[in-house]
Amino acid sequence: MQEMTSSSWKRRGSSFVWSPELLGSLITDGDATPLRTVLGWLETGFPDSPPGDRQTILVGGLQTVLEAMMPDVETAYAWLRANILRLCQECGDRWERVGLVFGMDGPGRLFTYNEADDLVYFGKGTDRSKLLPVTRGIWNGAATGNGAYRLMVEQTKEVGGYHVQRVS
Repeated sequence: MQEMTSSSWKRRGSSFVWSPELLGSLITDGDATPLRTVLGWLETGFPDSPPGDRQTILVGGLQTVLEAMMPDVETAYAWLRANILRLCQECGDRWERVGLVFGMDGPGRLFTYNEADDLVYFGKGTDRSKLLPVTRGIWNGAATGNGAYRLMVEQTKEVGGYHVQRVS
């Protein structure tokens, strides 16, 4: 997984971000769109343009849903694949130059990158069998390799989120 320090993640692909430094400008630019609203687009159809006609759709509520589903990792994983993976795919197809950003509450230690399988896991503890492979659930095969990025907080070595350019 590569590192990204530019802000292009805000304008293309999808991300989940917990760093206040990375989310700051998105929060001050406008309201977050509730997760329920964006999931509704999958059933009722996407609007003609993104909320507020902005280049970034900031979505709130995903971490709350995941925490409510844990510790049932299998259910949470199946839900991500049925809902969030599909949302990322269809949003990218609909608005090629719009970033879909899931604002997370953090803290960062809930998101663990494992170099052995190039995936990010969500949850508490070190037993991976009890953690949610969140990047595979959200992004499928795009979660690994050249298209996946760690979002770095500027002038630090901290990871503040993860991003993929395109989910197919």
